[in-house]
Amino acid sequence: MALAVQREAALDPSFVCNRSESVLSVIEKCLDNGLGRCLIVEDDNRLIGRISLDDIRHALVDGTAIIDSTLGWHLRDAGPTDAARHLRNDTEDDILKPILDARGRLTGVVTDRSMAPVQVAKPHLTHREFRSVLDAFISCWISSKGPYVSKFEDEFRKFIGVEHGIAVSNGTVALHLALVALGVGPGDEVIVPDLTFAATINAVLYCGATPVIVDVDPTTWCLTRKLVEGACTSRTKAIIPVHLYGRPAEIGPITRFAKSRGIAVIEDCAEAHGARYAGRPVGQFGDINCFSFYANKIVTTGEGGMCLTDSDELASTLRLLRDHGMSPDRSYWHERVGYNYRITNLQAAIGESQLWQIETTLRRNASIAAHYREALRGIPGIRFPPTLPDECDPVVWLACVQVPADKRLPIMHAAYQAGIEMRPFFHPLSALPPYSKYARACPVSDELAATGINLPTSNAVDDQVVARVARVFHEVLS
Repeated sequence: MALAVQREAALDPSFVCNRSESVLSVIEKCLDNGLGRCLIVEDDNRLIGRISLDDIRHALVDGTAIIDSTLGWHLRDAGPTDAARHLRNDTEDDILKPILDARGRLTGVVTDRSMAPVQVAKPHLTHREFRSVLDAFISCWISSKGPYVSKFEDEFRKFIGVEHGIAVSNGTVALHLALVALGVGPGDEVIVPDLTFAATINAVLYCGATPVIVDVDPTTWCLTRKLVEGACTSRTKAIIPVHLYGRPAEIGPITRFAKSRGIAVIEDCAEAHGARYAGRPVGQFGDINCFSFYANKIVTTGEGGMCLTDSDELASTLRLLRDHGMSPDRSYWHERVGYNYRITNLQAAIGESQLWQIETTLRRNASIAAHYREALRGIPGIRFPPTLPDECDPVVWLACVQVPADKRLPIMHAAYQAGIEMRPFFHPLSALPPYSKYARACPVSDELAATGINLPTSNAVDDQVVARVARVFHEVLS
């Protein structure tokens, strides 16, 4: 997390490339270092320029980098004036700054994010994802048929610890597919939390079922058994507990209660890859458990999702529904009305490679949240997420804080002026126009939605970024 200073003895090679290196090699270095740029040196380590992924993108599109596969095209195009600019450290957008000796040779680098724009979330794509996507592309298996789809399904379901994984085009359709597979339709009620992304309730409405909105618990920010019990009726067909912002719902007691009443449970694990309840990964508890792999998620495929289940029968139904209701054994024979909810081989290639770094991502996010907590401690008005019960082992999707409701907008505006993106918590479903007929009084959800802020959480966050974020809170709250 500290300001990254790398000197020659321990200089990460992903920060540096030689002018004779191939464009593919430089792309991989720019991806792996997380900065999207490299310094260019001669054989004697003399610094002669800089290059970024944006430079390479443009040169690939117009063919320049294909005609000359080394970096000669970039150094020629830069010209003497631009080349001189590349070597200075006085431009605001120079995140990667060289440390040079008296002869202009590179002895180290500093990553300086003191002025750089910071997104609230940014996927970390490495050489693994790059190679896998190239492999899938060159193979011409770019649709839903291709080896990466089954590999991704198998590896992710093993990571969670269930029998079947059915990859789909996004997390919303995963929820819809789960509801349809469980027979949810008109006349049925489905319990959903008030504080969640709209996809949770939308999937219920796609089925013609009635969403029953329930307030969340002030400690977990999620559904509990007690809250669910109070909302159940004879028409309750399913419950969708959402593990909000990586914080597990009381999923064990909820599923036990649901089973005793013959009610299905669909876990919405979109924001909680790797979280646990009572020692078990979330995604193991429900009849069907749904994940999202949107670009800001812990594991991403750009767009994508997955349904997980231990039921052979449900898995077969989910696969049938995902592929137009078409029989896997008889071409173009449709057993029932289905959907085109398939994921592509290109997306799955990214996801399968992302799984290699999920533990690293989880540790990084936890470290970032801890650094924010230390930097923001003592600032009046800031509240950190409540400590969860012992059964809950959360993960950090996006680092969260709460502030006085009347200060949230000024904080976010000040952050924007400082080049830092922050986002508010989700609006309560009860407050959104499409769901007004289902609205309930949900004071806990209302308070969280009015006071919560998501802070930048990605590999672009270091001590400098944390200090910049803390400065914004100090200026507004102190």
